[in-house]
Amino acid sequence: MRKYFSSLLAAAALAGAAALPVVAATPASAAATTCAPASHDYTVAEEKVPVHSSISANAAVIDYVYRNNSVHAYWACTNSSGNPWVCIGSCKVTEDTISGRWVYRVYLR
Repeated sequence: MRKYFSSLLAAAALAGAAALPVVAATPASAAATTCAPASHDYTVAEEKVPVHSSISANAAVIDYVYRNNSVHAYWACTNSSGNPWVCIGSCKVTEDTISGRWVYRVYLR
């Protein structure tokens, strides 16, 4: 889809179209998501914390971590809703994909 929009913009520029709407090259959900590599140790603060497959509370729960256990964060992301998440394993963060073992940062100290 990006190539399609890029082609439209390029064709319009060559044709001299002045009133072309601006189109972002990234998907709307990814545009508001920010991620950065991290290296931080945390302790689980809640009794039983779900580990998700992505940075959303609606993502599949793939495991749990338990109170007072230590976890290490490799990536820190803030999703489009402004919620902070950290990846504690099998992290894959690219322009198109965010996957791995993600924990909502609020449950950690």
